[in-house]
Amino acid sequence: MYKTNRFKLKIVAFIIVVASAIFLLSNFALAQSAAVDPFGGKKTEIENNIGLSAEDPRIIVARVINVAFGFLGIIAVGLTIYAGWLWMSSEGNPEKIDEAKKILKNAIIGLLIILSSWAIATFIFNKLMGGPSGPGGGGGPDGSGGYGIAALGNGIIQSHYPARDAIEIPRNTKIVVTFREAITPASIINANGKITDNIVIYPTVAGVARKETDVIANVSADHKTFVFKPVKYLGSPSEKIWYSVALKPGITREDNGKSAFGSFAGEIAYTWNFEVSTFLDLTPPNVESIIPMASSIQPRNVVIQINFSEAVDPTSASGEASTTDNLIVSTGGAKIIGNFYITNQYKTVEFLTDDACGTNSCGNTIYCLPALKVINTFIRAASTTPLFPYNGVVDMADNSFDGNKNGVAQGPGSATGLPPYNVNQPDPATQGDDYTWTFNTSDKILISPPTISQIKPDYNTQGVALNDIPEASFDRALMNSSLAQGDTGSVQLFTKSNDPNFNYWLSNINSVSLDGTSSTTVRLMHDVFKENDSYAPNFKSEIKDIYQNCYKPCGGLSCAVNPGNPSCCQGVATPAESCTLPN
Repeated sequence: MYKTNRFKLKIVAFIIVVASAIFLLSNFALAQSAAVDPFGGKKTEIENNIGLSAEDPRIIVARVINVAFGFLGIIAVGLTIYAGWLWMSSEGNPEKIDEAKKILKNAIIGLLIILSSWAIATFIFNKLMGGPSGPGGGGGPDGSGGYGIAALGNGIIQSHYPARDAIEIPRNTKIVVTFREAITPASIINANGKITDNIVIYPTVAGVARKETDVIANVSADHKTFVFKPVKYLGSPSEKIWYSVALKPGITREDNGKSAFGSFAGEIAYTWNFEVSTFLDLTPPNVESIIPMASSIQPRNVVIQINFSEAVDPTSASGEASTTDNLIVSTGGAKIIGNFYITNQYKTVEFLTDDACGTNSCGNTIYCLPALKVINTFIRAASTTPLFPYNGVVDMADNSFDGNKNGVAQGPGSATGLPPYNVNQPDPATQGDDYTWTFNTSDKILISPPTISQIKPDYNTQGVALNDIPEASFDRALMNSSLAQGDTGSVQLFTKSNDPNFNYWLSNINSVSLDGTSSTTVRLMHDVFKENDSYAPNFKSEIKDIYQNCYKPCGGLSCAVNPGNPSCCQGVATPAESCTLPN
């Protein structure tokens, strides 16, 4: 009798422990995805005005269901305990034993039903919320991405298009990845000009079994930027579908032949998601703003900046000036030697000459345009059915550049016979899609640093929304090609938790007013912040303005610095080179 009772006691104890572990310790994976804010950055303001909670409704539903299952689990544990007590106290009474068996049997059956329901609910919510069980569903991304040193921010990846968790991406989009170092082209592009197995593009829900296999790949001259063009349109004409892009450790650096992701040993080195819409992009890109303004007189150390209305294909709008006719900077009919750099999520192109003419206050070399000259900048439109290598500027859907902004891609002047759209003397009715403007240089060099005029959020702000976007506004337009995130870049976003998988990237707003005044706001896009963690943006002296003057971290706002305290940390002058994160 003793052994039998002890065996029964073990069975009851085991069931109690398992049930308790499942229902008292379980939780859904509820990490919010870092989706691009569809409310234009005013989501929190809208919620506050109409009294809504900022909590994701899916999280609220998941919590309610989790509580319900926990309550049912407690009932199941209670029935099991009662059945065990009834059996142990039966003193051999057959009726009590039979009753205990029935209760225990029903409790076990109920427990199995609850477990099955809980497993199904967990699976569904992990799909919706992007938990650890696998990729997210059609309603949103899985929030994964950035493994080890590959995390966007401090890793080998400088930028990519579409951005992480971007929404409403056209079906005919290209996919672009820019690395910090030159990559071996053969590790990404095979002998047929298609992607290798180191690049995987697939519908997030369907998984890698449905990966895109017919994808054309191109590479920039410096072997840092790769463009992937699916031959067939992504997604569906009737429903929005999330896609994932995965980069594998087999991608190698050109300088040493080793993995671009270091010693990372996993199957996927970096991955991100974006939502493909139901439409095609048939709208050609145009110019939103230019620096310098047409007909202006500028110091010779000015950097020429072109801001497009949308991302453009980097292989059509960057590289050495001597090797491209898509973009031309000239004086007196002769090309000026230098380089075109594409930055700001592939929306901003800058030209910097090779003519060294001095140093800025940080000791960096400044490069100058010819003095006392008329400088002409020319942008060529591509053929209306463009093919690589492109004979003009195209966007990420191969729409040719629309210089005269009439909404129609007409092609280059060599095909239409129309003169370029001239910003100095504009006439959209008679001018074509090539684009040009001129300005004059003086014999002066402007040497004065930019300053920060505003930051958001303010120093030591508490209770910041998890999707809030930190930003810093500068009093002068910045040289966007000097803005790079990460430990080796000019902008950093520190976390108190030192999370190595936290992804962040830069998106800049370049503004030019009618009077020629220009400014830049740097925005730090990021994964969803973690609750109760501390974050600190760090803007370094590697940042340069449009005249190549370096930003001094002590500059701007009300930080009263001096030679012994040259840095500004949390609004206080300090001798430290870097700031300590707040608790």
